[in-house]
Amino acid sequence: MNTHPDRTRFLRRSLQLDGIASGLCGLLLLAAAAPVSALMGLTDSSIARVVGALLMGYAAALLYNGARATVSRAEAVAAVALNAGWVIGSALVILAGPLTLIGNLAVAAVAAAVLLFAVLEVVGLTRVRGMAG
Repeated sequence: MNTHPDRTRFLRRSLQLDGIASGLCGLLLLAAAAPVSALMGLTDSSIARVVGALLMGYAAALLYNGARATVSRAEAVAAVALNAGWVIGSALVILAGPLTLIGNLAVAAVAAAVLLFAVLEVVGLTRVRGMAG
């Protein structure tokens, strides 16, 4: 019987939650690129399609890492870095001002969720690091 707690569980669940949310957002952007783009103030829906496709790939990588027998620490750190990049990029898009008010609010809401995922993943990585030391 294994009496040791699984210190990777929090990181696994954080990666999986991020993967599910990213996949759902990607699916939404792919399935409804034109209406989402119009609502946000984008004249070309190809941006939404590209972001949606990238999110689907990102989601698959997160879900794969979260389901592995041994979670890749390097891939989890990469997820944190990519999430931080998303938050910074979102701020730059909002500051640049090409979106509608609804578009800005949507980008800000998604950025807040992405920031939360990054924080959860950092906490998970810290717990895993505690295993080694």
